[in-house]
Amino acid sequence: MDVNEDCVGLAAVTESGVEDSVVIEYPEIKKKRHEYFTIRKRMQSVGQTTLEHEVRDEEQRFVHDQLHQVSRDIVEWVQQFENPVIVCEDLTDIRDDIEYGTRMNRRLHSLPFAQLQKFVSYKAGWEGIPSDKIDPEYTSQECVNCGHTTRSNRQGKRFKCVQCGFQDHADRKAALLISARGLEALNRNVPALNSPPIVRVRLHGNGLSEPADHDPVSPVRGHQTDGETGSVSS
Repeated sequence: MDVNEDCVGLAAVTESGVEDSVVIEYPEIKKKRHEYFTIRKRMQSVGQTTLEHEVRDEEQRFVHDQLHQVSRDIVEWVQQFENPVIVCEDLTDIRDDIEYGTRMNRRLHSLPFAQLQKFVSYKAGWEGIPSDKIDPEYTSQECVNCGHTTRSNRQGKRFKCVQCGFQDHADRKAALLISARGLEALNRNVPALNSPPIVRVRLHGNGLSEPADHDPVSPVRGHQTDGETGSVSS
């Protein structure tokens, strides 16, 4: 499970291969949080500190509710697989590690990455589904085909290996690596990950899943699969 600012990448991987994958987008959270931030800055400029706290509380309630809904979507999707284990990134030091400039740092350092993981693990636990954490180092940069690791491999939401040319949705690709590391931690065989099914992107709250847009000249390898959205590694 690869948690991001505006989406979560999910991949179900077994020793036999990649069973399914999806990217669940939640752009409304990012949009609303930016709106709340702008309102608070204006209030600070005119000294309305009391109202500022009220707006912050309203923002926290909104994000809390949205993350609960997203976590339910994830766990419901996970339940379709046999004996699943949800594998997350260990985000213990993420706020110390992030350094992308003032504006981006503000957005990323305040994101409730761990809160979504907590909601997912809690709901999964009630369904008898265990969770585990792995070291997330270089999961966004490493190629699942040749192993080449560099920041240049990722271009926004598109992953394209500068060495072998492998392409994929960047967040789905990261979810594949997280799942693979989860299998390794369980002493399981890790299958080839270079021919996953076509990634589907689902807008949170929308039951429809559509293939992600990719370069028509160099399409992502794989085939279209049926099903809903979400992602785990089992």
